[in-house]
Amino acid sequence: MKTNASALSQSSCSFLRSSSVSIREISSMAMATPSLLAALLAGCILLAVPLAVAATDHVIGDSIWSIPTSNDHYRVWASNRTFYVDDNLVFRFDTGMYNVVQVGRGEYDRCEAEDPYRIFDTSPAIIHLDFADVRWFVSSIGNYCNLGVKIWIPAQKRSYLP
Repeated sequence: MKTNASALSQSSCSFLRSSSVSIREISSMAMATPSLLAALLAGCILLAVPLAVAATDHVIGDSIWSIPTSNDHYRVWASNRTFYVDDNLVFRFDTGMYNVVQVGRGEYDRCEAEDPYRIFDTSPAIIHLDFADVRWFVSSIGNYCNLGVKIWIPAQKRSYLP
């Protein structure tokens, strides 16, 4: 059964104006406009599913993890970025000369690594941000942490527009 745009428009308008719609009218509209119904259904599904967003690989300091020129270098670098769940932190460093140690807040503040969560001795160290939280990292080699080889990263959930 073929319909033209004007007949479809009139049919749709009468459908919207009526206070009670019969099964016959709905069935008639469905048969007359299967592609329109398919398009509406596809649109509803797309609106219900958040758009996929690619994760970001953040190379710490945009360079190599090493003794910086200022003690707050890595903190300033991190403050200019937003870190999301599913992003990756990429620490590039000279293996054997540096390491990356994930520690708690107290150890970070004291530049200690007495009870680390994880130790990465091989470069590149890639840390997947699999949940929203703050993570603290230091280098436990020599006094490098006291010289500024440390960073904390706040990871947050992505917000999707409705």
